[in-house]
Amino acid sequence: MAMRAETLGKLLTPFGAGIIVLDDKQRLLWMNQAVKTFFDTTGRTFKEFFPYEIDLTVDQVVTLHDPEGHQYLISVTKIIDANPCHTVISLQRPSDFNYSATKSYCLETALDQINDGVVISDFEGKIVLYNRAMEQLEERNRSEMVGKFIWDAYGYKDPAQSEHRQVFNSAAPLLDRFSAHVYKNGRPLFTSYSTFPLVKDGERLGVFSICRNDTKLRELLDETIELKKRFFAAREAEDAAGMLPSKPHDFTSLRTPLNNGTHYTFSDIIGEGNTTRKTVNEAKAMAVLESNILIIGETGTGKELYAQSIHNYSSRGTKPFIGINCAAIPETLLEGILFGTTKGAFTGALDKSGLFEETGSGTVFLDELNSMPISMQTKLLRVLQERKFNRVGGTNLITLKCRVICAMNVDPEISIRDGNLRQDLYFRVAGLSLYLLPLREKKDELKSLIHHYIKKYNSAVGRTISNVSEELSAAFQSYSWPGNIRELEHVVENLMVRAEESDTILEVGHLPDHLRHRFSEMVTEPYIEASPDLNEALGNLERSIIQMALRRRNGNLTAASKDLGIIRQSLIYRMKRLGIERP
Repeated sequence: MAMRAETLGKLLTPFGAGIIVLDDKQRLLWMNQAVKTFFDTTGRTFKEFFPYEIDLTVDQVVTLHDPEGHQYLISVTKIIDANPCHTVISLQRPSDFNYSATKSYCLETALDQINDGVVISDFEGKIVLYNRAMEQLEERNRSEMVGKFIWDAYGYKDPAQSEHRQVFNSAAPLLDRFSAHVYKNGRPLFTSYSTFPLVKDGERLGVFSICRNDTKLRELLDETIELKKRFFAAREAEDAAGMLPSKPHDFTSLRTPLNNGTHYTFSDIIGEGNTTRKTVNEAKAMAVLESNILIIGETGTGKELYAQSIHNYSSRGTKPFIGINCAAIPETLLEGILFGTTKGAFTGALDKSGLFEETGSGTVFLDELNSMPISMQTKLLRVLQERKFNRVGGTNLITLKCRVICAMNVDPEISIRDGNLRQDLYFRVAGLSLYLLPLREKKDELKSLIHHYIKKYNSAVGRTISNVSEELSAAFQSYSWPGNIRELEHVVENLMVRAEESDTILEVGHLPDHLRHRFSEMVTEPYIEASPDLNEALGNLERSIIQMALRRRNGNLTAASKDLGIIRQSLIYRMKRLGIERP
């Protein structure tokens, strides 16, 4: 029985992206929708698309190009038993993302460009993908890994020891793990990773892991802790020899970096307004108490400066001060850094004391507490409540002797509402709370802060700046300063670097391009006296612009004319015409 071309094509469509059915004269009988998306077949013969002899390529896969230059992979099959005889052509366009090989190639190429390591094993446990980042993380070549059973590749004697097989069998992911699966010259290469099952339509296809290298970070943190440990041991020796000040608050008179891990005291806090004076007095009152403190303030308001000042003003001033940023350290490392580790707690773990232990009777400063994972917040709460802790993997309880000062850059109530901060931990650390107002809410101190930084950078960059122009001062007053005092310092520094040695006033023109747009809407336009006469209005504008250039250049005609883009003689002529005198 003759089979209709349409029926034949529909039967074969699932096996190829594009299907064309020809009769025994190689005329187009039927094509599926995929072919119609490639090109318009209306009223055309097959040879108009691909001028080649079909009979020469039967049962082969060939690469051809259509008249527009698009590439296709074509396979030809003849169904001779049918009456009439049919020729079936399967087309694949490599540039088409519906083509599975193209999609696979693009995904593998993308995975090779990311910074995280990715390893995929199939349903048998063989490694089928091992990206470039994984090669760098584990210092191995993918050619040595792909195709091997994952337990053989990593040296496990029993497949059951492989986490990939565990995840495959359970279909449950393993999240936020930290371990070393590879050793280099006896040195464990630690990675933080999560492992997930690949499941489609209820069938398990394989397993994949996403990995991040924490070896370097752990080594740097361990090195920092070890250096601080040696440093504080030397400090205790000096203390025993009577070489340190007898009173902790004697430190407030020092301007050089202190020998307890700090750089700042209350004397380093700038600001002459009532707000700053009140905040400093509150902080001093808190310093003499033993309660934990929570400092709340936006980015750039000086939270660590206050934390160090409180430490140096307190009875703990001769003891270590160690601060860490909770947002900068992965959760897998944070617990061991704070509490220490016991050998055997996890692969590669050694006996090491944590910051709470190393600090002794000093102060630990936990910045961005709201960025600490909730699971770690729970452990920290228990330690603060019981004043005891044990190392990771250990059973011996250690007494917490240090004071804990925490800081947050967002409103605690918002963090609690958003689920980023445990309410009970907040109540525990906020026995004493210090609120640092943003710069936009204490603009009365802006002038003194500007002059402080002008004085600081005058000596640093060799300038003799005495003030800022009225236009720039007005822009500063109108600006919201989202980066607070830190942003103000950076802006003044940029202004000072771009000022000429002869300048005495900082102008809007000294702002670099990337900062100028921030203040462009705040800059006061030059005053132009209203006039119905166009010539008179233009003259007023010209006079104002020249006067601003002269003030900015402190009356230097050569420099002012250069800024204006005119020659010196032209500037002198315009000054005479407009009645402008040198300032």
